[in-house]
Amino acid sequence: METIIIFLDHYALVSLIISVIGILYKVVLHFLRLYTHPPVLKPYKNNTIDGIQPRGMMESIVKFFLTPTKHATRGNPLFAIGAVLYHIGIITVSTGYGISLLILLYHILKGNPIPDISTGMTESYNYSLSNIFAIIFGNGEWLQAKFLFGDLADLFVYFTWIIVISAFIGNSLLMIVHIFSLSGAIIKDIDPAAKGVRLKGRFNLSHLLFTSLVYAIIWTEILARLEIFHGMVYIHSILGATMILIFPYSYLFHMFYAPVAVYYGARRWRYRYIA
Repeated sequence: METIIIFLDHYALVSLIISVIGILYKVVLHFLRLYTHPPVLKPYKNNTIDGIQPRGMMESIVKFFLTPTKHATRGNPLFAIGAVLYHIGIITVSTGYGISLLILLYHILKGNPIPDISTGMTESYNYSLSNIFAIIFGNGEWLQAKFLFGDLADLFVYFTWIIVISAFIGNSLLMIVHIFSLSGAIIKDIDPAAKGVRLKGRFNLSHLLFTSLVYAIIWTEILARLEIFHGMVYIHSILGATMILIFPYSYLFHMFYAPVAVYYGARRWRYRYIA
C-alpha cells in the first residue's frame, strides 16, 4: 500500500497542474470569444398590439430541463432514465466532494489536526496530497465523515449511500446504451406527429471510456465504504485524480459550463425563441 500512496502523492500533483492549465486555457479562450463574438439574443419588441409576453424565468428554467427530458424519455427511455439517475448521483456526490474540500482547507489553514487515513489515526498533521485526496474522495467512510461532518456524519453517510446507488444504476444503464450504440437513438414514438420515426444511435468511444472510468470510480467507492479491501480508498482517489486530469480535455468540461448553458437556454425559452 505504501507504493500506491507514494504514487498518488506524485500523480495527484501532476493531475492538478495539468487540469488547472487546461481550465485556465478554456476559460481565457471562452472570454476572448465572448469579446470578439458577443452572443446576439435580443428580446423581441413587445410594444406591439397583442404582443407576445415573455415567460417567467423560473418557468423557462423548468422548461429548459423538463422538455428535452420528456422527449428523451419517450423516444429512448433506457438512455433517459440512466442519464437522470446518473446526473442526480454525480452532481450530488461532486457537491459532497466540494464541501469536503472546503471543510478540509479550513482545518489545514487553521493548522488543525486531520485524520491519517493510512494509519487510521483520528488526529495527525499528515497534509500530504495522498492523505488529502483520501479524505475528500473517501468522505463517505466513517473516519473521514466524522471528521468532516461531526454529528451529521451518520446522516451524510446513509444519504450518500442512496446517491451512490443511484449513480451506479444510472451509469449501468448508460454503459448498456454506449456498448450497444443506442446513444442518440429514437426507439419509440416521441409524439403523434413523429409516429413511426426511428433513428439509429451512434457509437462514441470517448463516452464509453469515460463511462467506464466513472463505473470504476463508483465500484471502488462501494468497496471502500464496505471496507472489503484495505487501502481501496487510495485506488478510488487515483481514479478521482484521473478524472481531474482529463476534466478540461474531455466532454466532462460541460459541467463547468452548465450554469452558462442553463442561463442562455432559459433565455431562449423566456423570449420564445423555442416554442
